[in-house]
Parts: sequence; C-alpha cells; structure tokens
Amino acid sequence: MSTDYDDIAFEYKIINSQLAIKKYAEEFTFLNLLGDVKGRTVLDLACGEGKFTRKIKQRGARHVVGVDISQKMIEFAQSAEKENPLGVEYIVFDVMELGRIGSFDIVSASFLFNYASSKEALLAMCHTTYVNLKNGGKLVATVNATPLYLPINSNATQKYGYLIKSTSPLHEGESVEYLFFMDEYSFSIINYHWSKETYEWAFLKSKFRKITWQPPTISQKGIEEYGVEFWKDFLHQPNFVCVECR
Repeated sequence: MSTDYDDIAFEYKIINSQLAIKKYAEEFTFLNLLGDVKGRTVLDLACGEGKFTRKIKQRGARHVVGVDISQKMIEFAQSAEKENPLGVEYIVFDVMELGRIGSFDIVSASFLFNYASSKEALLAMCHTTYVNLKNGGKLVATVNATPLYLPINSNATQKYGYLIKSTSPLHEGESVEYLFFMDEYSFSIINYHWSKETYEWAFLKSKFRKITWQPPTISQKGIEEYGVEFWKDFLHQPNFVCVECR
C-alpha cells in the first residue's frame, strides 16, 4: 500500500494550511525544534507543496532546496515560488534514490520516514538525510505518532479533523490509515508503524549519534483561540511526534 499524493494534492494543500492541528500544533512544534535557520543551508525532504520550505526561507535561511516524489506537489510549490519569489529550489525525486546532492547545515523531513514500508526503506531514507548533512549538522523530522503513542482508533480526534484506523495490537511495519477532513475536503493516507527502537536503530546505523524525541506542543495562539480543554484529547492521542538527530 502507498499514498499517491498526485491524486490528493489539492485537498492536502487546503487542509494542510487551514486545519487547527496543522497550524497550532504541527507547525509550531516542528519550527520550534528546527530553531534558528538564519544564514543556514537547508534541505527539505518530502517538502510537499512547500509549506515549510517557504517558511524556512522566510525565516532567513541562506539556501533552501525542497524535494518531493510527487510531481503535482512540486507544481504547487513552484507556483507559489512564481507568485512570491523567495529563491527556493525544488526537485522531483524519490528520497530513497536521491543520494548526495549537497552539504547542508540542516535537513528537515516532515512526514517522510513514516512512509517506509520496510526497515530497509527506512534505513535508505535515514542514509539520504545523513549524507546530505555537514559535519555537526542536524536532522529535524516529523513522523506519525506511533513510535510514542499507539493508535486507539477513537472518535475523540474527530473534532480535530482526523481519524486513525489500525489493527490492535499494532506490529512493526504494519499500515496505519489516517483520514483527514475539513468542510467539503478530505483525504486519507497510509503510513507504517515503526517503534521508537526501530527508528533509533536506523538513525544510529546511518551514523547519527544524538537522538531527541519531541511530543506535540500547542502554540499560545492555539490555546487562546480554542481553549485548554479543546486540546486535551489531541495531546492524549496526537497524530505526530518530532525527532531531532545530530
């Protein structure tokens, strides 16, 4: 099973920019972990329509390259670049086959590794991130939440615009379906479950050394707009976690 983003690109772009968990949890947590990018070079893998790619450049990165396997997603990214030129470069390519295209200070990878359907594929993705980093560089990634939070197939997340479908108990490499929806738009994606131990095995085997996990946090703006109570079920059953590797 796999997700063809060419088929869901438009719906993904709308929901990814407007859903509350995307704006006030995912974006807030990921960009905070990314840290100061001023003057840095950044490779953004699985860049999609370029949402984070553009934000990274707007935050002062010197050179930013976005890579995604979906032609349609890159077309959206290039269209945004044409409307508001930032100097971002985009490439259509499979990360597992990308190889070394440069020496970057930071590699960002939002929802890349959870598409690995085998340990070999996960290791190949991790290796790509490592070989594109300068000595002392860092990888910041978002993955589905299953390394730290096993899905409970609950309707409690419906108010946030997503539902999770999976087997129970969930075994290594098994598929997890995420359904996202907002107004008249919806799409589903297939991810794969890998434990924290398997992720860390792949990172360490790729020669990373320091690995730090970061559960979701909510921005102050998100708390002010929706209230503390609104976010409790999400924090109990989030759809993502972040990880930093040095």
